[in-house]
Amino acid sequence: MKAYPTLALLLAFLFTSTHLYSQEARVIGYLPSYRFGLSNQIEYCKLTHLNLAFANPDSNGSILIPPIGSVLADALSNNPDIIIMVSLAGGVLTPQQASNWSNLIDNPANRPSFIANIVNYVLAHNLDGVDVDLEWNHVTIGYSDFVIELKAALASHGKAMTAAFPNATLFSNISPAALAAFDFINIMAYDATGPWAPSSPGQHSSFSFAQDGINFWKNNVGIDSNRLNLGLPFYGYEFVNSSTVNGVSYGQMVSTNTSYADLDRVGNTYYNGRPTIQSKVILANNECGGIFIWELGQDAFNAYSLLTAVHNQYTALGVRTSALCGNEIVLSNTSPETIEATVVFPNPSSHYLRLSNLKNAEVYKIYSASGQLVAEGTVVDENRIDIQSLFQGLYLLRLENGVCLRFLKI
Repeated sequence: MKAYPTLALLLAFLFTSTHLYSQEARVIGYLPSYRFGLSNQIEYCKLTHLNLAFANPDSNGSILIPPIGSVLADALSNNPDIIIMVSLAGGVLTPQQASNWSNLIDNPANRPSFIANIVNYVLAHNLDGVDVDLEWNHVTIGYSDFVIELKAALASHGKAMTAAFPNATLFSNISPAALAAFDFINIMAYDATGPWAPSSPGQHSSFSFAQDGINFWKNNVGIDSNRLNLGLPFYGYEFVNSSTVNGVSYGQMVSTNTSYADLDRVGNTYYNGRPTIQSKVILANNECGGIFIWELGQDAFNAYSLLTAVHNQYTALGVRTSALCGNEIVLSNTSPETIEATVVFPNPSSHYLRLSNLKNAEVYKIYSASGQLVAEGTVVDENRIDIQSLFQGLYLLRLENGVCLRFLKI
């Protein structure tokens, strides 16, 4: 016979756990400079970290990146607690950029002034640290000494340093000491195929590919799980023919047909829809310290948003990832707080829930504390939801408009 918690225990938990979250996770979003114009559409409250990409040095080691002031203002006004970092290099460098990097980090005489420029940029913009995204042949012989020295310089100011690495590759020029210098590592669990392999159409970021990446970095390299973040792609590839592959954003797929939001393939176009993204969040919750997104500007800025899907899945798992967003509220006692937003009452409840300030009929879903979907429907009949069939316990009520509420069934 299955045992259920007593009302006394549930109430004790409800009173003592202010936000009812059992753990926390990182949600990191990369925003490349060519997407800065979309900044005012991004819900930064659903992130813990923002990586501004990419900064590269000129031949003298000066840091070059388009102005970031407007993005900083958007992010901090939406989420004062967000951690903002500048991401260096990137997966695609021009020949001149590659030459600059090699000259600046491979020559010991050039590193101190270059590192000072990086640190000064961080301090001048009041950033929280640096993300290093040198990849493949750009990870040259001076890489390990560079990141070790950069870490020391950043740490003296209380700043962090992270890195992004491929799904299952450890570059030969990265030493154990260099790996240890990173506060955490972002696993790029995507691009298993793409424009470089037009004759190999298929899913570039499958669930099993993500599992392989986590296993590689945990078991082969030996990185602690809480230092790893699983990469989620907000894009895909259209394999047009044996010589042509086009990149496509998730937002483009949804704008074509909203039903595509829950698919991973449409014709010869492969990407990750909401169910796969949410499955990867569950995987990351079990195996990693969080997730990261490449990249925020490719999302659908509407009810089908992948960022919202990530946020909702973590919340359904009882995992805190961010500040509260807009009219989202997590109730912490039996008397709903007085706010200008939707609230659920009575709470606790045994038969019916009612919602206040609900302007239109809304689709709702109810999740158990373990994240299982246990009920869904449309709010009707004086904004009333029948919960008589639910067992005793804590539940998450999520509305289609993004409102997230917790209630106690007694």
